[in-house]
Amino acid sequence: MGEKSKTILLVEDNPDVGFLIQSLFHAANLPVSFQVIKNGQEAVDYLSGKEPYLNRENYPLPVIILTNINMPYMSGFELLAWVKQHPELKNLPVVVMSTYDDPKHLIQAASLGAYSYFIQTSSFDGLVDIAAKFVS
Repeated sequence: MGEKSKTILLVEDNPDVGFLIQSLFHAANLPVSFQVIKNGQEAVDYLSGKEPYLNRENYPLPVIILTNINMPYMSGFELLAWVKQHPELKNLPVVVMSTYDDPKHLIQAASLGAYSYFIQTSSFDGLVDIAAKFVS
């Protein structure tokens, strides 16, 4: 590959959903590589460059974060709030994903500074469209 792929940080505790999302991005031929993290706390460690994510060559900072809302240890909302509190990360677009179309979640995501709120339906094509502008 001539062009360097962009990194997407996918924070998702359901391996099936994670696999599906990655498959769609690869099918769309976008120059991306995924770092898949299972919860918000691990994502904080990743973004902070804590062990085992010290090596930025292996664990580059992402161009976009896709995070589920409901996860163990730290929710997607808590992760979003954490990202926005850090000057070096606050401009990083965060897409909050949910299986529920809950207006309260949408409002909370917007108030915390989410780039987008994505409802996980049977089709994730919209998610690819949202992220494509950051990776192509």
